[in-house]
Amino acid sequence: MQWSSLPEDLVEDILSRVSATPLVRLRETSKQWNAILKSGSFAMMHAAHAPKEESLMITLIDHRVCLEKINLHDPSVKVAPHALYLKDPLSDSSKEVDIRKVFHCHGLLLCSTKDKRLVVWNPCSGETKWVKPRDTYKKSDYYALGYDNKSSSKQYKILRMDRTDLPLNNVYEVYDFTTNLWRVLGVATDWFLAKYRGGISVKGNTYWVATQAVEKPNHDFILSFDFSTEMFQSLSLPYPFRYGISALSVVREEQLCLLGAHPDIYFWNGGIPLSCLQVWVITSTGSWNKSQAVYNTRRYPSSKGMSFLADEQNKVVVFLNTNNTLHVMRQNKHILEKHLGGNSSLLLNYVPSLAQIQHATLPGGRKRKAPST
Repeated sequence: MQWSSLPEDLVEDILSRVSATPLVRLRETSKQWNAILKSGSFAMMHAAHAPKEESLMITLIDHRVCLEKINLHDPSVKVAPHALYLKDPLSDSSKEVDIRKVFHCHGLLLCSTKDKRLVVWNPCSGETKWVKPRDTYKKSDYYALGYDNKSSSKQYKILRMDRTDLPLNNVYEVYDFTTNLWRVLGVATDWFLAKYRGGISVKGNTYWVATQAVEKPNHDFILSFDFSTEMFQSLSLPYPFRYGISALSVVREEQLCLLGAHPDIYFWNGGIPLSCLQVWVITSTGSWNKSQAVYNTRRYPSSKGMSFLADEQNKVVVFLNTNNTLHVMRQNKHILEKHLGGNSSLLLNYVPSLAQIQHATLPGGRKRKAPST
């Protein structure tokens, strides 16, 4: 029996059980398959049925998004970088965009460019959406991509915070994909985000390590933004918490975790000083569990600008410090220490997906034209 003779709903069901990367290659083989793979209903079906692809790591090296693959089961531990290509729509040539910051949410990347533009990008499918500002974007802006997790389908939104120095005046606004418009929500004056702090997306919401500016000046805490209610709130820390917050990450794309460490806390093991890195994971009830501790036999690097990933199954912590050195540690052993080259600013989990970038629609089902870049 040929594929063309199969009912379309059966074809959709079969394709929905294939991982994202090979599916993208099939788009060019059939107009029917291409139409199916581009539909929003198929994207939802695929998210529910497809096997999970191997998680990769995203780094940003010399303004290019790269994929780093680490095999933790191989004693040699191989790192294979692959640069992703994002064409500049303002160029007639094949010129690439210089990317300054990257935020990851559900297979989509929100990228701010060196020349102060903003784009949502699915590297797996190649789909992009360039987002025009309400006024102008600034180098000091913070961005986050999330979605309304109370909706039956993912309604994506972008949060922009216009960061200003003293006097503190953080104007925040939301871009709604259903209207292609920005809405100013308010002004925050009691906390700020340091330049080196990045946000983490967990189930559609975003979390940062923020610093209080009023009640307890210079005191760090966890700040979250709920894209469903469009409100900020603070998150309680593990109790008793004896570590400074170095960075936030996500476990299995569904649990927030934090890395607590202090460069001056040491333990001694047979005369060898060990600095402690403690990973905490939040539970569904909002409480925190100690996940794993890693003891570093070397001087702990500065936590400013640090990012990390935690693998609970293999009891491994991967972190990237400010001198662009990637560390892979299991308990008190360095499995890998590798300088990535160039300038890097982040380390994120990435799983290829067919997540679609939503476009605004006009009456009659026509797509609303996005503002030009």
